[in-house]
Amino acid sequence: MGETTLHGERGAFEAEAGRSWTLPSRYYTDPAILEREIAGIFRRSWICVGHLCDLRESGSYLTETLAGQPLLVIRGQDGELRAFFNVCQHRGHELLKGNGRIKGGITCPYHAWSYGHDGSLLAARLTEDVEGFDKRDFPLRPLPLAVSAGLVFVNLDSDAEPFETGYGGLDETILWHLDAMPEYQRLASHRYDIAANWKVVVDNFSEGYHIPVAHPRLATLYNTDDSNARHGPLFSAFRSKGSPAYKAMQLGPDEPYLGWTLWPNLCMLSLPGSKNLVVLRMDPAGAQRCAERVDIYAPAGAPSANLQEVHHLFADIFNQEDIGLVESVQRGLASMAYDQGRYVVDRADSWFSESGLHAFHRRILKAIA
Repeated sequence: MGETTLHGERGAFEAEAGRSWTLPSRYYTDPAILEREIAGIFRRSWICVGHLCDLRESGSYLTETLAGQPLLVIRGQDGELRAFFNVCQHRGHELLKGNGRIKGGITCPYHAWSYGHDGSLLAARLTEDVEGFDKRDFPLRPLPLAVSAGLVFVNLDSDAEPFETGYGGLDETILWHLDAMPEYQRLASHRYDIAANWKVVVDNFSEGYHIPVAHPRLATLYNTDDSNARHGPLFSAFRSKGSPAYKAMQLGPDEPYLGWTLWPNLCMLSLPGSKNLVVLRMDPAGAQRCAERVDIYAPAGAPSANLQEVHHLFADIFNQEDIGLVESVQRGLASMAYDQGRYVVDRADSWFSESGLHAFHRRILKAIA
C-alpha cells in the first residue's frame, strides 16, 4: 500500500501535510492493522528499555517484554552491556524476572541450565550422556543494543540498521542541557493503562497545537517567541524557553523547555526549572488500549522545590489531562460519526501545528506497507 494511495471515506492520505486527509479511523481500531504494526514496527525498531541507573554494577540486569518478546539486558563481569532474549535454550523457560543483580551465572529456574553474562552456556545438568551434546550449540540469542545519553535501546531485529543511522545526533540534543544524563537517577515511575490505541497517545505528544486549549496551566510555562527544532531521520527535538511568569516555580529568563519524539513510541520532555527528563513509552496493549510507561530522571540527591513542581505538574495535572483527551479521541474514532479530518499545519512546520503528526503517520504507513 503506497502512502499516497490510502483512502478513507473523505479523501486520500497525501505526502504533503497541507493537502492530506488524516489516517482513516480503522487505523486506530482494527486488530489486523495492529498485527501489522507489531510485525513491521515494534519487532523491527529501536525501543528504549531503560536507563543506565539500573545497570551500574557487573551482574546488574533488567528485563522487559517488547512486542510479546521477553528480553534481558545485563552488565557483564567485563563491564560490557549485552542484550539477549530472556529465554532458556533448553525448554524455553524465562530466565530472569524484574530488575536486580546476580553474582553468578544466569540460571534457569526450571532445570538449572546456567549461562554466562556473555550468553554462553556454562552448565547443563545430566547432559554428559546425551549423544552429540555440545554446550557451544546453546548460547542465549543476542539482540542489538545501543546507549544514547544514558538511555538504553534494544532492537528485536538481529539485522537492524545501526542505531546511529536513524538517531545520530540525538545524544547531542539531550546532553546540550542535561550534560550529566548518563549519571542520572530515577526520581519516579508511573504506569498507566489507557483506553486508546497506542498511536492516539503518540499523536497527542507529536503536536503542541492542543496545548493552549487543553493544558491551560502548562501553556503558561513556556513561550513560543524563541523556538526551534532539529530533525533526524527517526527523531525530532524541539526547543523553546520557559516563561519567568510561571508562578509555581522560580525560573530564570533563559530556562529551556525541551521536547523530543523518537520513532516509534518514545516521547520525552525536559520542563524548565530543573535538569529533569520525563520519558514516556507507549506500548500497544490491544487495538484500543495502550500501556504507557513514564520514568522521570534527575540528578542524584534531594529533589529541589522546582523538581517537585515538575513532578506534580506532569503526573498530577498534565498527563492526567492528556489521558482524558486521548481516551475521548479513541471513543470518537470508534464511533460511526467519524472517519477522517485534516492536518492543521503552519508555514514553519512547527511543533505547534500538526506537521509532526503527519510525518509520524507517513512513517507508520511505510513501515506496515
